Amino acid sequence: MSQAAWNAYRERADKMAAALAGSDGRVRLRKPTSNLFRPRKQSANSQIDAASLNHVIEIDADARVAEVEGMTTYADLVEATLPHGLAPAVVPELKSITIGGATTGIGIESSAFRYGLVHNTVEELDVLIADGRVLTCSREQRPELFYGFPNSYGSLGYAARVRLGLIPVSPYVRLEHIRFAEPEALFAAMDAECARPTCDYLEAVYFAPGEFVLSRAQLIETLPAATEPSDYTWMRQYWKSLRQRREDYLTIHDYLWRWDTDWFWCSKNVGAQLAPVRLLLGRKRLSSVTYQKIMRASHRWPLRLLQFLRPRTESVIQDVDIPIANAADFLADFEAKIGIRPVWICPFVVPEGGFSLFSLRTDTPYINFGFWDMVRSDKPDGYYNALVEELVAGHGGKKSLYSRNTYDESAFWQHYDREAYQALKRECDPEGRFPGLYEKTVQGR
Repeated sequence: MSQAAWNAYRERADKMAAALAGSDGRVRLRKPTSNLFRPRKQSANSQIDAASLNHVIEIDADARVAEVEGMTTYADLVEATLPHGLAPAVVPELKSITIGGATTGIGIESSAFRYGLVHNTVEELDVLIADGRVLTCSREQRPELFYGFPNSYGSLGYAARVRLGLIPVSPYVRLEHIRFAEPEALFAAMDAECARPTCDYLEAVYFAPGEFVLSRAQLIETLPAATEPSDYTWMRQYWKSLRQRREDYLTIHDYLWRWDTDWFWCSKNVGAQLAPVRLLLGRKRLSSVTYQKIMRASHRWPLRLLQFLRPRTESVIQDVDIPIANAADFLADFEAKIGIRPVWICPFVVPEGGFSLFSLRTDTPYINFGFWDMVRSDKPDGYYNALVEELVAGHGGKKSLYSRNTYDESAFWQHYDREAYQALKRECDPEGRFPGLYEKTVQGR
């Protein structure tokens, strides 16, 4: 253990805590990255700068745990763990996602069929609460805060430090892409892998009715003779390769970030699927960070004028979690009523219950469906996002709150534990200095 690194962390956390304790009224975190996709109203709230809490404190290779500050990106954490032959048990798909963000939000990736969601891999948290105190919590210490923190989105406090589990990885990954025509067969294969895993990473993409591609990834030490790993970090697009190849090889680094170069397939919305645009941008700018900047700029004048040059649309950017037995029916309803394609399909298990703001059944795997696009619409604004909420509820699922939400307050608290949340709010933020969960995730305050 590096005592200097721990002392530096405590100094940074104390400085942020003092700034919070010394501010007046309502406050909001100021941070350099954001993976939220919901409108936010202008606010006069005091802003607390959290940018300095972005360090990897310690990698304990023997214990297979990482100690990291909350604003550390997964890109930085992966760079610190791979030299040890380790990686976070669950690595969300975009380099710009922070460890604190994936913990207070709901982080997932293709290893979730083995380990669950990001918060299932967390062992301990330091949470900065409204009065400037830093509360350490775990399954044994302040368990109510530990189990209530996921899905709280900064409405209870902010993760100053996270201890999370690591897994051993190999230098390379062998990918097998398997085609399915029927969703029932695909979900049966996923269910079997969740029950008895035979690969290391598992996910699928729905391209069109009758066209699914299941990707099984296996960690390997060496490449076959005369084989070079594929490169999808510039001119070639990973998502297109799923339909073109039955077998593929990547370095573990490039596998973990296979979706970041094109933000899955959403780079097409800024023309980055075109070769001249990719050449102009260059390899380094093809990333989720670039697309975030474009997205944020598009909400400002004069780029808003572009909205008048295209047909009326509604942005539907959502991730939803459906019990696997209901997954095929949900997808059929989604295709009939909304019809966004492609759709990312990621299975996950629920290793433990008790997370009060994101309570899931522990007796079944779930399927995460991710869909992110514009829908042409002559309906009132918000119609399709509300329809997503209706479909999720009708199929016994749960929806992530990182994007647009249309629930009225009564319906919202039918899905999330209001009593547990209010008890934590009274403990962590009795004066309401942070926006409440409904205010923040639905009303955009």
